[in-house]
Amino acid sequence: MKARCWTLWLTAVAVCGCATIGGGEGRDKISILVDLDPASSDRTIIVESITADAQGRLYMGDRVSGNILRVDPKSPKPEAVAHIEPRDIAGKKVNGDASGVDFNREGDLFIASGPFSEVLRVRAADLNPQKPGRPQTFATGAEGANGIVFDKQGNLYISGGRSGKIYRIGPAGGAAQLFADIPAFVRKLPDGKSEQATVANGLAFDASGALFVGDTARGAIWKISIGADGKASKPEKIAESPLLEGADGIAFNRAGKLWVTANERNALVTVSTDGKVEEFAKNDSKGPLEFPSAIVFVGDTGYISNYDVPRRDNIDANGKTALDGVGASVVRVRP
Repeated sequence: MKARCWTLWLTAVAVCGCATIGGGEGRDKISILVDLDPASSDRTIIVESITADAQGRLYMGDRVSGNILRVDPKSPKPEAVAHIEPRDIAGKKVNGDASGVDFNREGDLFIASGPFSEVLRVRAADLNPQKPGRPQTFATGAEGANGIVFDKQGNLYISGGRSGKIYRIGPAGGAAQLFADIPAFVRKLPDGKSEQATVANGLAFDASGALFVGDTARGAIWKISIGADGKASKPEKIAESPLLEGADGIAFNRAGKLWVTANERNALVTVSTDGKVEEFAKNDSKGPLEFPSAIVFVGDTGYISNYDVPRRDNIDANGKTALDGVGASVVRVRP
């Protein structure tokens, strides 16, 4: 399928209805909010993470165009509000590949860029569909920058993916400092060839101020308590389960339950405070969950970004590349 230009894409955006899901109590509680690439499921748009501003509008980065997209759930038509320019690194053109996204208290948007080993910032005033803002470097030295989250003091935490490192940077930005380490682990995937080694992925704080980390490789969740001196405790693995295989983005709802997008399984899973893991919803490659990669709550409603990687449960029966699904999209969850 051919990629379309930006103008045509905006005018073609479609909103889809509910789809049936195979497993868990969430069968009738998940629907597609917006299909980001309605004419194609060949990954001409790739979104990995999602966040929301104080008005409840959703933001995500498109790795193909470099655009930062905004979607108002009340009228879900995507618009570009910022743009990440490629860089010349060692003589090669390198895209920013936007990963984790989050807002600080001032309303500035922050974007993790693994290829740049940085976190970028777009000032609130520059998030403008008429003149999309240009992100500036906020934090450097964050190898494999993946998930990001702010604490109540305005410090930014950054997960390092395969390295297992968790970095911290103060409100003023600068060089990222090592905060904690998740032990390395490599899992062989069922094809017998590929390996999964990402042990530090999604990040979230609970109400007590403890930091939680999604471990994609193990299918696990880690907890890092933070002392009054700001130092990290030794990471404690609070849950590990086959249901968490591919644990990616994580978020707490208002009731204090942790929600996990299990990308390899096309599933949404919950973890209770005592470490009990339960499947909320799961489906095949037809969606609505298609390699779900991140989740954010706006009030009691959750929103999930579909990364749509053609792997594991997101490969259709004929072994092509999940062409039977909706592709890049945002899913709405009403628990």
